[in-house]
Amino acid sequence: MARQDVSVGFKAHLGWLAVVAVKQRTAQPRPVAALRLDLFRDQPREIQEPYHVAGGWEELTQSAPHPDAEALILKARARQDVLAAVQLEEFSKAFAEQGLRWTGAVLLVGRGIVHSLQESLASHAHIHIAEGDAVRDATRHALRAIGMPYVEQDEKNTLATAAAELGLSVEGLDAQLKALKPDTAKSWTKEHRTIAAAAWLASAAR
Repeated sequence: MARQDVSVGFKAHLGWLAVVAVKQRTAQPRPVAALRLDLFRDQPREIQEPYHVAGGWEELTQSAPHPDAEALILKARARQDVLAAVQLEEFSKAFAEQGLRWTGAVLLVGRGIVHSLQESLASHAHIHIAEGDAVRDATRHALRAIGMPYVEQDEKNTLATAAAELGLSVEGLDAQLKALKPDTAKSWTKEHRTIAAAAWLASAAR
């Protein structure tokens, strides 16, 4: 069976990635898969959300921060790097079993302000930014570890950039993508459609 080359897009969340794969070298986005990839499954909470644990956060309630918050975070993030590389390696093998050859990746990024550790731990909103940054860094490390070429794409202008490439309005592109939900996808939100557009842009550039 001939393999289909795909470009894969990733969007970081707290401990997991939203993932969309599109066919390579197509005139417009052609999504073939959309899924959730848990990077730190079955791991203790300090690995899954180290900034929350270091800051003493349990949902929206904060207690005393960890006595050595920085050491906890450094240890956890090193472990996250290892686990993410394992998960992406398994992900690549699973794709190969489905006849999909993963040839390149794109990581969606934002324009968030980088806060100091003290500022991050003091604010629940900042905690979530820090957790997302950690997952993005672990994903970068994992992509390099498995030798997968990748680029980064500003999430905020992804749909507008892809729409301009196709001579469409953003609304027109989104409507087109809505109709292209992969058969195996459990959900197909605007986030997934944005990731698909980013993966297609990366594929076109490659």
